[in-house]
Formats: sequence, structure tokens, C-alpha cells
Amino acid sequence: MICDKILEDREFGHLYIIVNARAVRYTFRPANDGTPQVGIRVTVPARYDLKDLQLSVEKMRPQLLAMLQRSQAAKNKKSEQPRIGWDFRIETDCIHISLMKGTGPKYLLHRLPGQIKMDEQGEVLIMKPAVLEIYCPPDCDFEKKIVQEFIERAIVEGIRNHAKVQLLPRLLAYANRYGIQLNEVKINSSKGRWGSCSLHKQRTLLNSKKSYNINLSLFTLLLPLHLQKLILLHELTHTLYMDHSPAFHAKLDAWLGGKEAELDKELKKYKTTIFSFVNEENPT
Repeated sequence: MICDKILEDREFGHLYIIVNARAVRYTFRPANDGTPQVGIRVTVPARYDLKDLQLSVEKMRPQLLAMLQRSQAAKNKKSEQPRIGWDFRIETDCIHISLMKGTGPKYLLHRLPGQIKMDEQGEVLIMKPAVLEIYCPPDCDFEKKIVQEFIERAIVEGIRNHAKVQLLPRLLAYANRYGIQLNEVKINSSKGRWGSCSLHKQRTLLNSKKSYNINLSLFTLLLPLHLQKLILLHELTHTLYMDHSPAFHAKLDAWLGGKEAELDKELKKYKTTIFSFVNEENPT
């Protein structure tokens, strides 16, 4: 961390002083500098008084301690990585995932497609969940980081393949229903968002034709069906409004039968990671 001065503190460990010519007041933030104890990063104006800063630190000590405790708790929680083991299991509307004991030294992936019946508007009527089984060596050492990473990648790639088969036809059916022209749809492993939409312009000598590219996170497949619909229609609404304006929400809400706010609230319970969907009765 580049700073102008470092002060020792009996409780905070380190105070990292950073001068910013545009600052008009003291700003305190946790400083995750890699040391066991979280310090504090203090941004100060160009002309600051060290004694005045120290007085401010003393005055705000209870609040700063509370801030560091929250930061340290978040740091500790983040370091507690979920673990994949024999009891790892995900069972959602669209896919069932589990680990199986193999008979040899190799890892094997067993996939069975889901059985889906849709009407012409893209609504799922009947579904038999797809199956994804990872056969691991009987002496598989789940304590090894490399094993955890390998199995997680295998699960993610298996979900990606099933997502292409299940999500794309539904998205295209919705697009056809609302007369939306799509250029390209991709399934990615984004962990920051459920989907994205961008404008694609195809220029010719006579005119410019507009269509749209949509990216969907493969983790969308793990959501309940009604939340998958929220994601699909959300991205399609962006082909009409490339923002989150009142008009955007009005259109999406109409397509969802007045349930956008309710569904969006439910969606916040999930994250774009396989560990967000592990069955609670069999935690990793």
C-alpha cells in the first residue's frame, strides 16, 4: 500500500495516512494490507494537522473499532471457503448434481439431459431435471485445494452445457413472442451478474440494422424456474430500454404479471456460485 505516513496504534495496528489534494475532510476505511490485524487507511487533505488528526482518531475510536470488527468478521468469513465432499448435493428445478464414488483412479462426468416441454411462448409445462454426476476416485482427498478446484471446475462446466440446452430455447421463445431480434446469445461463468445485454449494429451501404447480444450466467440454470424467467425477461427488456428507468421497470413488471418487485427480492437470496445452491440438509 502506497501511503505518505504510517502511524502505530495500540488497537488499530497501523494508521496509513494518504494525502489527497481533493479531500476536504478525513476519511477512514479498513486497510486490508495482508497483515493478521486489519488496519485503517486515512485519507486526508493536502494541508492537514497531524495533532488534529490524532484527536479525531481518539474521538472516533469507538466507531472505528466497530468498523474494523465488521471488516475483520467479513475477512474471516471470506477465508472460510465452502468445501466439496461426498455429501455435496444440489437439487434444483432444472438439474440435480451429486458426487459419486467411482471404482478407479479417474474422474468421470455422467450427464443425463432434462426432459422439457414448452408451449409456443416459452413457458415450461413439464420438466424432468437434468442429471450431473461427478464420479471421483474412492480415495479422493477433498482436503487438497487442487482437488476442490478441479471438481468445482468440472461441476461448473457441466452446468454450462446443460444451461445451453435449457436456457437458450426459452430465451429465444420469449424473444419471438415479443418480436425482439437477437444477434448472439452466450452462456458465461460470470460471478458478478446474472446476465447482460448489449446493442449490436450491422451496417450496410443502405441502412443500419439493430439487434442485440445477450450474455447469461450459467448459474441462472440453478435458480427456481420463476426466477429464471425474471432473468431472461430482464435482459430482453434491455433491448427496449438500455437502462433501469421507470419505463424499463414498467415494461418488465407487465411481462411478469406485476411480480417484478417480489421476484427481485427473492433473487437477492442467491449468489452466482454453486455453493449458494447446495442443499441445506447436506451442507459442504
